[in-house]
Amino acid sequence: MRLVVETMNAIIAAHGGPLLPYEKVGELTGLPLDAMFRLAWPDIGAADVESFRVEYRARYDTVAIPATRLYRGARTTLRDFHAAGLLQATVTGKRAADCERILRGLGIKKDIDVYLGGDSVPRPKPAPDLAQHAMSRLGVSPDESVVIGDSAADLAMGKAAGAHTIQVLWGFSRSSLPDADRTVRTWRQLRDAVRALGGPKPGILGRSGPLRS
Repeated sequence: MRLVVETMNAIIAAHGGPLLPYEKVGELTGLPLDAMFRLAWPDIGAADVESFRVEYRARYDTVAIPATRLYRGARTTLRDFHAAGLLQATVTGKRAADCERILRGLGIKKDIDVYLGGDSVPRPKPAPDLAQHAMSRLGVSPDESVVIGDSAADLAMGKAAGAHTIQVLWGFSRSSLPDADRTVRTWRQLRDAVRALGGPKPGILGRSGPLRS
């Protein structure tokens, strides 16, 4: 999120607009870039939006993507889930091509079965489209799925798609959100929460295996 805000503000500043606070941009996580530019310029025209979008993506490609890092504990958790047989999808408001580059650069692409971007579906978060498309690609039902996220848009998407929802409290939102079935503060709590969902529903854990706690 920090890199998104810094990239957005760099473009806005270059054109003399007012810098956006971290919290305000975070509230729009997952939405199209147009919505963020309209925070700075409510009456911005379509031509300017397209021009600024091109600038944003060029800067994001050259500056933000190479600087993207995993949270400490993320790699272990992803690989534990993978070893346990869970099918995993990454869904993001970024373009699918950017998502692929990030996953590859972080060395975790092989642990992710499906990755989708905002250009993969008609409607962005908080609409259910991304989660539903991921479920379809993975061949699972909503009851066999859990959406894990750190923003209101993530959890609203999951809830609208009929999935279980878990909010992690080390991302954007540091307090519980209404669409979260459960909140967790550590990677261990996250692994435990996902394990608990797998009890009577083998689809969630798929090819069951060990999950380190």
